[in-house]
Amino acid sequence: MGHLSDLSKFMKSTLEKRILIFFFFVLALAIGANTAFNIAGFRQDYRDGLILRCQSVATELKSAVEKVIALGIPIDELEGINTRCQEIVGSDPEISYCLIENTVGLPLYSSDPSSHLFTGVQFYKTINESTAILITPKWGKVYDYSAPVFDASRRLAGRIRIGYPDSVLQARTDRAFQRSSIILGAAFLIVFILVFLFTRRDLVRPIRRLCEVAKEIAGGHFKVVVPAMSTPEFAELGTALQEMAASLQQRDEQLREKYRELEETNQELQLSYQRQEQIGTELGRSREMYRSLLEDASDAILVSNDEDHIVLINKAAESFFGIPREKVEGSNVFAFWEMLHCENVEAQYEMHQNILGGKFKEAEIRFVRLSDMNRLIAWANGSPVVGRDGRKMVQMTFRDVTREREIKENLETSTRELQRLNKMKDSFLGLASHELKTPLTVILGYSELLLDEYGSSIGEEELSLLKHISDAANRLSNIVRDMVDVSMLDSNCLRLRSRQADINDVVRQALKEIEFFFSVRNQTHRLRLADDLPLVSCDTDRMVQVITNLVINSIKFTPDGGLITVATRRYNSLRIPGPHDIAEMDEARPIGEELYPYIEICISDSGIGIAEDDQVHIFDKFYEVGTIEEHFTGKVAFKGKGTGLGLTIVKGIVDMHGGEIWVDSPGCDPDQCPGSTFHIILPLL
Repeated sequence: MGHLSDLSKFMKSTLEKRILIFFFFVLALAIGANTAFNIAGFRQDYRDGLILRCQSVATELKSAVEKVIALGIPIDELEGINTRCQEIVGSDPEISYCLIENTVGLPLYSSDPSSHLFTGVQFYKTINESTAILITPKWGKVYDYSAPVFDASRRLAGRIRIGYPDSVLQARTDRAFQRSSIILGAAFLIVFILVFLFTRRDLVRPIRRLCEVAKEIAGGHFKVVVPAMSTPEFAELGTALQEMAASLQQRDEQLREKYRELEETNQELQLSYQRQEQIGTELGRSREMYRSLLEDASDAILVSNDEDHIVLINKAAESFFGIPREKVEGSNVFAFWEMLHCENVEAQYEMHQNILGGKFKEAEIRFVRLSDMNRLIAWANGSPVVGRDGRKMVQMTFRDVTREREIKENLETSTRELQRLNKMKDSFLGLASHELKTPLTVILGYSELLLDEYGSSIGEEELSLLKHISDAANRLSNIVRDMVDVSMLDSNCLRLRSRQADINDVVRQALKEIEFFFSVRNQTHRLRLADDLPLVSCDTDRMVQVITNLVINSIKFTPDGGLITVATRRYNSLRIPGPHDIAEMDEARPIGEELYPYIEICISDSGIGIAEDDQVHIFDKFYEVGTIEEHFTGKVAFKGKGTGLGLTIVKGIVDMHGGEIWVDSPGCDPDQCPGSTFHIILPLL
């Protein structure tokens, strides 16, 4: 407490002295600077006033001399000029001399003709173009003002020079400095006294009060009252001291509370230690239970340590591996795998090290069971465990998957065989279509030749038979053509001859080729073709084939008297344009982040519709081939089913153009005839 009191007294004394010294130097510096600036300004102003006075006198004398010279009298023959110069010096005691000199600088008239005013004069510096400072032996430093005198022809006749000594200016400056020093000294004394009183009342006294409050807080008395302070900063400091005292009191109470809690925690720790001993005992029992469960588990379990030694093998593992545990426990785990003729011991070593590193691993292990020498396949699950002494261990659980792998391998073999048969089927289609084209061409050629050249000479019965042969050959030719197209699509051999075309012209050409079929079924068709569609790059022949197949499909499944509508329009989609292989038709189309321009062709009918389950598969090969009784290759027979290749060809051609085709239909209803709509989009990019 004594040290705190001495420290507070020292701080108050030091603070008071520092403040007074600081204010003393600040006031002295401010007053000194102000005095210096005032004296310099006074000296400058008084000097300029004397120069103006000399200028006025010189101007007056110059005017009088120039008037006389203008009468033709030379400047060196004037009378009364010396007297005039003496009057000027006598009328103004601050002027030291007045003279008139000729053009070469020789004095002609002077206020003191008997003396040599400018003997031994030295030039010091120039103030302006008419005023200079000279150093003279008589007056010392002199401010010299000169005014030129001109004759009647405005030629320089001489100069008037008037000067006053620097001592006059210095005397005036000294007197002004004395007066200013007295006034500012008195002001300095008054201000310093006021600062001293302010420091004692508004700084030292509040600090002394706050120090007393701080000593009370340091003594442990936290319920203190801080006196009112007139200064806001000290009032804020007092408030902070009071809040600090309240905070210290609160912390003191908290410490006491924490001490009580610490005692309670100590008691709880003692109880926890007792419970930990009980838990240790229970863990021992649990460890024995775990060992028992491990021993009786149905899966084969093998445990090895970080030194690669087998420490545990259960009963199921004995029978699974066909080797007694006495021969295995303590041996090297990799020597154990070599004993079982494991196929990849190096992989087991890598797996063992990864599990020791804390990872969970799974792997397939192939080995030979020693009891019956059968080759088995096990699925191993490895996990890291920690032994009783804290060492890392590896626990491997094995499950027999030999039967499952045999089934899987049989399924893979069957899959490969099915793929082989599918390729054989595709090869057969290609071969059959190729081999049928040549005899069909011969049959069609000869039948047309007989009908055209010998039709009139053949009997009606023979002519009818010949027409049936020709029609059957044409239908078979269409089937072969479809088979060839599908085969080319499957093998990516179909090539497009693309060019810029108007899609509306393509639609009109396709409908023109099948105009006859509408009249056969008494059906009507309607065109809704958008105007000003841009040209699209496509193979026009193949697109005519696409539209023809779709329209004929609508004719076949629309009752007599029905309506078929073909429409075109612009279409924007997020689907990224690009051609697709027919083998990838079931894969999802890529989607972009912006809209791409397409042209859409819609073919709608008022037919029986398509079931929802069939809408997914109608583009598959041979899907339309139903029972043999429903199979019919006619073009326009109602509900007549063909080979099931037409829509497959349509989708393949559209995909090769980078477009897409899909169908919308509420379902199949032969009575209500909800109809269906096929959509084709072709990219413009």
